[in-house]
Amino acid sequence: MNGDIRGVLARLVQTEGKAFYGDADRVEARLQEQASDHPRETAVLVTAVRAGVIDELLGVSPGLFNIAVGHLAGRMVRLHGADAAASRWAVETWADALGVTPASSAVAPPPAAAPTPPTEPVVAPESLPVEPRPSKERPAPAKPPLWRLLERPGAAAIGVGVVGLVALIVLVRLIAGVVHGSGGDESDASHAAVPTSTPATSARPGPSPALTVPPDLALGTGDVQATLIWADGGDLDLHVVDPRGTEIYFSNPRSPSGGTLDHDDTAGCTTSGTHVENVFWPSGGAPAGSYRVFAKKYSSCGSPSQYTLRVTVGGRVILDSTATLPATEGAESAPFTFTK
Repeated sequence: MNGDIRGVLARLVQTEGKAFYGDADRVEARLQEQASDHPRETAVLVTAVRAGVIDELLGVSPGLFNIAVGHLAGRMVRLHGADAAASRWAVETWADALGVTPASSAVAPPPAAAPTPPTEPVVAPESLPVEPRPSKERPAPAKPPLWRLLERPGAAAIGVGVVGLVALIVLVRLIAGVVHGSGGDESDASHAAVPTSTPATSARPGPSPALTVPPDLALGTGDVQATLIWADGGDLDLHVVDPRGTEIYFSNPRSPSGGTLDHDDTAGCTTSGTHVENVFWPSGGAPAGSYRVFAKKYSSCGSPSQYTLRVTVGGRVILDSTATLPATEGAESAPFTFTK
């Protein structure tokens, strides 16, 4: 892609603002006027506007810029059939023109980090040897206070009396307990122990119901199918790693093994309804081996996201799990691993 059109685009953004980049037809007309010798670059930049790249770039978190570039380029490939490399170039060019990221992150490599001054190693002080005390020097252990008492003259008789008194008190309490238990008076029920909790009747929320695919949505199916379903405005992504180690997700919707992300959903905080992403291998096309499936939160609306993850192998559902991802952007679910 020719870099000359970058300057033209940046100048139009600075001079015309949202009136320019908010209208795909205006972008196309203005670039054709001022960069007529770059028709391919103009076409892919216009496609980026039609794919909603501008709005998402203006709202992307700084720490998620690289993820956003891949996500938006993948959207252009899936929804508009654009070339993958050209799509990434268009997203980065728009980001540079809008000032979303420093120009160095889109055009030139980042400056080398300043060398870290060497630090002297910290040496732990040597521990001094501790000489054990001779066993002969150890004093004899002190006797318990009771034995000290019994060693005094006349103390033995006192001890016997104390023991007898304790035994008598225990015997009286045992007899009283037997009489109380055999009385059969219903009023005694008020003295029964009251349980501190009643697990059988305590109100606890039941498991959240599994989400379902809208009936009007046709999804690919076959040997292996993984489906992610959620209903809030957070943008979740389905990730599937095949036995050859290829990860299928929004930025890599197809794998050499035949797996395809045939339905992607880029939810937003103002959207509603049920959102679905689906990865599948056609019948007879899924390789044998170990698969790994998980959900990841691309963007958040400030609240956790409940989702359902469903995996089908050979027409049999082997996972139908409902869980919640926290509000943190980039949060991942625990991976589900299975072998075909």
